[in-house]
Amino acid sequence: MTNMIMTYMASVFPVACLIFNAILLAAIISTLPLAYITVMSTNGIIISLFISLHMLIYLVLSDETYAVYLVKWGRETTLGGTFSYLNYLLVSVLMTVNRVVVVIRPFNELFTHKRIFVYCGIIAILMFISLFIPYISPCFIVFNARKLAFESGCAPGRHAITVFQNTYAIILPFSCMFVNLGLIFHLKCVRNNWYKKSLLLICGSELMKQRDLNTGIYSEKPNGTEPTTGAIQSATMSKIQARRDFIMMKQTIVVAVYLSIYELGSLVVKLAPNFFMSLPQNVKDGYFYFRLESVPLMNFIIYYVETGSTRKMLRRFLNFKTDSSDSVFNATAVGPAPRTLTRTLTATHSRSRTASPIN
Repeated sequence: MTNMIMTYMASVFPVACLIFNAILLAAIISTLPLAYITVMSTNGIIISLFISLHMLIYLVLSDETYAVYLVKWGRETTLGGTFSYLNYLLVSVLMTVNRVVVVIRPFNELFTHKRIFVYCGIIAILMFISLFIPYISPCFIVFNARKLAFESGCAPGRHAITVFQNTYAIILPFSCMFVNLGLIFHLKCVRNNWYKKSLLLICGSELMKQRDLNTGIYSEKPNGTEPTTGAIQSATMSKIQARRDFIMMKQTIVVAVYLSIYELGSLVVKLAPNFFMSLPQNVKDGYFYFRLESVPLMNFIIYYVETGSTRKMLRRFLNFKTDSSDSVFNATAVGPAPRTLTRTLTATHSRSRTASPIN
């Protein structure tokens, strides 16, 4: 009875996630088609569709009919769900590379909206090819909802590509998470002059003053100097920039964390198989459903719970009452900055030495 309740919930829950992702996609297309949100919401629709489809078909069909269904259509539906999940992983890597490039080369033209769509298209094609090769081989993979397991057509063996993906997929979300944490720490050090303060402690103040004179940088502000209008505007833009950098990197970290839930769960099972098999069946099933359902829930957490600007946009799109606490500094979600904002920031920071927002 408990297993059936969990199965029903696993069937209905992705449908709710699918509806949210469809609304998110419609809202972003009708307002400002940010590339990453468009791709992420599309992936959310695909994976929610296939997860709910797997579970609903299992609930509707008898065991005999379900076995026939797996033989005829199991490979195709498994391919669709696996494709969207692995595409999530690779897009999160692209987001992280985007952040690193922006920190190294502010206002570059490598990650415009159009180019991000092209990059994501290339990733999708390569990912589909990597899954299609095992699909047409004897070692195709089928998700069996009755056993809550991915079964190989040549069990206990698996295709080499499948083995590679299962073994090393966990590296991607964890790497993205640590890189983005490092970027956040780096930007915090830059904005708080922690690097310079550390050099002052190590090298001494006189040496640093001499270095400033040689490079034309003065660390001491003249007494009695009032900030100019340009300085105030620059400080305001820096705050907006800092907020955008933090939000976008935090979102990439959340993506990595949610994607690592499924991979980490798989690793735990591999490292402690005897302990896992000794658990009650309800606990094992609940653990699998938790890992599975965390993926379609990810976009809701990122773009509605965590990001005030996207939440406000969705509520306006649905004609709901917006929350006044959503600040203007909650700038756009994961994606490049609008070109008008980029031009404004470029003009303001044309002589600035700090990192700039994403183009």
